[in-house]
Amino acid sequence: MPAIPARPRTDTDCTVRGPVSVLRHPVAGLALTTLLLTACGGAAATDAPEHDADAATATGSPVLSEERTVPAGQAPDLQQQVDHGELPPLDERLPAEAVTILGPDGVGRYGGELQLAMNGNDDDSLIRRYAAYEPLVRWDGDWSSELTPGVARDWEISDDATTFTFHLQEGIRWSDGEPFTADDIVFGYEEVLMNEDLTPAPVEYLMDPEGNWPDVTAVDEHTVELRFQSPHGLFLMQLARAEEDGKFHRFPRHYLEQFHLDHNPEADQLAEQEGYEDWTEMFTAKGWVTLGTGFDSRWMNTELPQLNAYLIETPAYEGTRVTAVRNPYFWKVDAEGNQLPYIDRLVFDVFDSQEVIAFRAAAGNISYQDRHFDHDFRPLLAESMEENGYSLLDVTSTDMNTLLFNLNHSHPDEDMREILTDRSFKAGLSHALDREEIIELVYFGQGEPAQAAPREGSPYHHSELAGQHLEHDVDLADELLDEVLPERDDEGRRLGPDGRPFSIAVDVAADRSVEHARVLELAQGYWEAVGIALEIQTMDRDLRNERRDAGEFDVYVRDGSAGLQDAILRPHWYMPFGDSGAYAWSWGSFYLDGEDAGEAPPEDSPAWRQWEIYDEILVTADQERQTELMEELLDVSAEAFWTIGISTSPNRVGVVADGLRNAPHQLFEASAYQNPGPSYPAVWWWEDPEQAVADDEEAAQQHADDADDDDLPADR
Repeated sequence: MPAIPARPRTDTDCTVRGPVSVLRHPVAGLALTTLLLTACGGAAATDAPEHDADAATATGSPVLSEERTVPAGQAPDLQQQVDHGELPPLDERLPAEAVTILGPDGVGRYGGELQLAMNGNDDDSLIRRYAAYEPLVRWDGDWSSELTPGVARDWEISDDATTFTFHLQEGIRWSDGEPFTADDIVFGYEEVLMNEDLTPAPVEYLMDPEGNWPDVTAVDEHTVELRFQSPHGLFLMQLARAEEDGKFHRFPRHYLEQFHLDHNPEADQLAEQEGYEDWTEMFTAKGWVTLGTGFDSRWMNTELPQLNAYLIETPAYEGTRVTAVRNPYFWKVDAEGNQLPYIDRLVFDVFDSQEVIAFRAAAGNISYQDRHFDHDFRPLLAESMEENGYSLLDVTSTDMNTLLFNLNHSHPDEDMREILTDRSFKAGLSHALDREEIIELVYFGQGEPAQAAPREGSPYHHSELAGQHLEHDVDLADELLDEVLPERDDEGRRLGPDGRPFSIAVDVAADRSVEHARVLELAQGYWEAVGIALEIQTMDRDLRNERRDAGEFDVYVRDGSAGLQDAILRPHWYMPFGDSGAYAWSWGSFYLDGEDAGEAPPEDSPAWRQWEIYDEILVTADQERQTELMEELLDVSAEAFWTIGISTSPNRVGVVADGLRNAPHQLFEASAYQNPGPSYPAVWWWEDPEQAVADDEEAAQQHADDADDDDLPADR
């Protein structure tokens, strides 16, 4: 393809927490001009400025307008369907005053395709991020603390954070034209999420901190209320996170009732006719997630009504290409009333490696993407930009540290446990590391020395936690280690409690990062200089995680995540929380799931204080108070010094094709953020849509086969 251009509940007064100002009346007087331009083959194309500060966040992402707009134009293919009587007129498909999205490059043109690359058939997260980030409340493009209206136009939270009332955008229709109402939400919650045959595992974010499910009620056609038994302070953030297995407004009642035994007594017979084992298998295939496979019906069932900007055209999970086309009932418009999205089709090619995806991008065959590009790909992408018509995205990852040494605080050997949990021992190891040299030799000079802490720019950044014990000081390292292991043999090796040379083994997953192996080789030398022997145990990721879960390790290494807004949602690197924070995996499991899942820490462990603080966060609705509590939690983390870090993670890269407008050149990357969904891909457009056409499927796969044996260039 040629390069593409372009606890008990109490009754309280309700306090408004969502953006409740009434959106102003729509822009008028543009309909005739827009319709004329649309009839000539595209949306109104204006001489928009290169950057409109009022129509973009600081990262250059489009924004939600404070105004509503009368729908006034549509894509040519939809206009043809209207003309032929195959589709109702625009004003019968969209709200009378439609949600309006503004982009820095102004009103766009219809047409063209957006070509992307999936890493394997199960990489459906990529589809979701571009086609379907439509939660009730959403993040904005700057990932700020203030949440933005989504499917809900505004919301209210009771003072005690037990009652959440969502007012839905009025006039939204499913992609088959049926109205979307609060009854759809109640149906999805009661008949799908609460049905153990359809959803065997709990959707945890819908449960309050005490493990109780809410009562969900349709107050009226456009209002839904959730009442929890105990406060649920982080509920809105969890909604914006858009965890797909729990997003409960994705179930069209009018369509799915026919497949549900409680609503159709003949559902089992219908399932048999259609080749399914029973009604549950049919229902999950038609409208949920197929049990045992993780296959999402939205990317398989072309008849499933949806609310998203794009609808599946070529199903996923079975071939080498997935496509999605515009939803004729999508309920958002631009400033002149043109229905979104602008781009005709999303094309997702399926490949089997990140390297192949990198070569595809370098050849100009990916329109916009940041997913699947490692740091090692930067040289390849940088050297091919001018020739193949694209520029680099600057991607701030939620990763906050390049490598974390997780010393096992629940080690089965009591002597080893006492040593590994000693703060002086950890601080001594930290001061022995020459981070500046590591950054230069391994990370090409990118990043700054840092411990495990939320990144700068995060509302939870903690300078003390991030900056402690970073100085490369061998004398100080020796002094600290002497407090724990003062005895040495004739060769300078420190002796353990048994009188033998002391060593620690580190588990590293070779299939995850070559960079980690390089860092460990350097650390081996630094720690040898202060009398500590380091044994590097390379293994695949599954074995490493098995050893972690069994507690059969000394030190476990991996990069550090949850460094931005998600730090409060996933605090595992800052306190024992679940099994992800390997330094105290058993304690973290105890916190979340009780004594059957893990081991309680000693009575004097700082983990207990942190858990008290986090329990308060979970039941606090006020964001300012949440931030204050998070700072207290991180103060304790600084005292505990749970894990040893190396450096801040360098920004990643992505690609954006020349001629693609309204698409930001700066992004955040995180599973909790669903990038680039918060940047409104529906309002992106091509300067020259006729040239923005994906290569055919066979050519794409042949190009990937040809690139399979190519080598990545070295960084310079």
